[in-house]
Amino acid sequence: MTKTIPNYLRIHRSIERQEPNKSEQPQNLVTSFWNTYSEATGWRIDSRASRKNDMLELLPAVTSETTSGREDESTPVVGRIAATRLANAASKLTEQTLRTQECLRQREAELASSAAMIGVEYDGKVSADQIEQSLADAMEACKCDAAALYMLDEDTRYLKTRSVVGLPGERLENSPRELRGSRGDLEAMVQDVVTIDNMTAGSIDTWNSPEPFAAGICVAIKVDDIPIGTLWLFRETITEFSGAESAVARLVATNLSLLLRQASQADIFEDSKPNQSVQEIAQWQYESLPAGSALAEGWRVDGMLESPESWATGWHHWDVLPDGTLMLAIAEATDPTAKGAMHAAVARAALAAHSGYRHTPAQLIQRVSDTLWQTNTGEQLVSLIYAHLDPETGDGVIASAGTISALISSRYGYRPLVSNLSAPLNTSMDSNAANHGFHLLQGETLLAYTKGFSAAGADQMTLGGHIRTAMQLEDRSPLAMLRRKLIKLPMTEERGALTLLRT
Repeated sequence: MTKTIPNYLRIHRSIERQEPNKSEQPQNLVTSFWNTYSEATGWRIDSRASRKNDMLELLPAVTSETTSGREDESTPVVGRIAATRLANAASKLTEQTLRTQECLRQREAELASSAAMIGVEYDGKVSADQIEQSLADAMEACKCDAAALYMLDEDTRYLKTRSVVGLPGERLENSPRELRGSRGDLEAMVQDVVTIDNMTAGSIDTWNSPEPFAAGICVAIKVDDIPIGTLWLFRETITEFSGAESAVARLVATNLSLLLRQASQADIFEDSKPNQSVQEIAQWQYESLPAGSALAEGWRVDGMLESPESWATGWHHWDVLPDGTLMLAIAEATDPTAKGAMHAAVARAALAAHSGYRHTPAQLIQRVSDTLWQTNTGEQLVSLIYAHLDPETGDGVIASAGTISALISSRYGYRPLVSNLSAPLNTSMDSNAANHGFHLLQGETLLAYTKGFSAAGADQMTLGGHIRTAMQLEDRSPLAMLRRKLIKLPMTEERGALTLLRT
C-alpha cells in the first residue's frame, strides 16, 4: 500500500531570505522617476523658483551618467525647451498619481471599516489617518519598523492590505493574499496573538510572512470574537519579543476593532430620511426665492442668499402692491440652526398674509412680530427690513428691526440708510420699528444686506465702494459685481443681500 503524506506534515522549503535593510527598500516611485529624468535629460527641477503660468523652471543636472564621456560637464543631453515640456507633462502625471494614491488610501480605510459590520450592508467612511495613527503607535510601542493591517474578504478566503505604516504606499495596490497557507495569520486568529522572533529559523519558512522582515508580531482583529483581519508588526532584526509587547499588540487590535465598528455604526444607524428631508427643505427654499428681474419700468431688482449649511435661515422678497407701490423685504432668523429656517418661514408666511391690505412698513413689521409672538412659546427672533417705494417719484419709506443694514450708492459715493442695529422681532411684544423716508435718484442703487458680510470682513465702506464701482461702469447687475468682488471671502456665516437699481 502506498501511503500519501498529508499536506500539513510536509516541509515546504523556499529560497532563504536575507534580512531586509531599510536602505534597500523600494524607493518612492515619484522620487525615482525624477532622479531618472535628471540622469536621462541632464536637467533637474529648480525647487527654489516660483512657477509662472504653471511652468516649471529647470537647472542643469550633473550626474555620473550625464557627464561621462563629455568634455563639457555642464552641457545637458536634451534641450531646455524639450526638457521643460517633458517635465510639465510628467509633473501633471505625478500629481494625478499622488491623488490616486490618496483616494486609494482613503478607500481602503472605508473598506476596512465595512468589514467590522458583519452581515450588514455598509456605505460609511472612516478616517485613514486614525487607522494609520493606531498602527504608528503600536509600531513605536513595540519598537518595530513597520506595520500593516490586513482585512478578510466576505468569503474569508483572502487577506487584503488596507493600511500600512513604514512600508511603501504601493502595498495598497497589491493583490489580496490567500488566507490558506498563511500560518502566522491563522494561528493569530486562534491564539489572538503570535510572536515570531525569527521568521527564517532553520531556513524553513512556515510562517508565510507578508513582508520580508526578520521578526514580527501578528495579532487578530476581531468583532464579537469573530476574526475580521490581522495586524502585523515587523522588525528588521531577529529579536525576542516580551509579554509586554504582546499585550500592547492586543490592546491596539482591540482599539482598531472599536474604531472600525464605531465608524461603521455611526453611519449605518444614521437614518437617511432626515438628510433627505433637509435636502427637500433646502430645495423648497431655493425654489421659493424670486429671480432677479425688472420689477417695474426703470426699476431692476435682484437678490442673493449664500449659506454654509444645507438650509438657509433668511429670505428676500419683492412685489408690486395693488396700488402700484413697489415693496421689498429681506429677513434673517437669529438662530443659525434648522430651527432658524422654521422661524424664517413663519415670518415669511406672516408677511405674505398681511401685505394684501393697506399698511405702512412699520405696521407690517409689527404684524409679523405679533405672528411670531403668538405662534410659539420659544424665542422666534427674526431680523427684517421692509420698504415701500413709489416707482413714479422714487420716494420710499423703510422700516427695520434687527441686524440687517441698508445703504444707497451712486457713481459719486454712498450714504447709509439703515445702520443703527436694533432688537430683532419677537424680542418683546412691540417691534419698536419706525418709518424712515428716502429718495432714490436715477442711477442709484439701494442695497440691503445681512450681518454675514461684516462677519466675513466686508464692512459698509467695502460694500458701498463696490456698488459705486458698478454704477460708474453702468453695470445693470450691481449685485452680480458685488458677488464677484467678494468671492474670496470666507463663508463663516450666512449672507443675504437685496438690490434695487433705478436705471
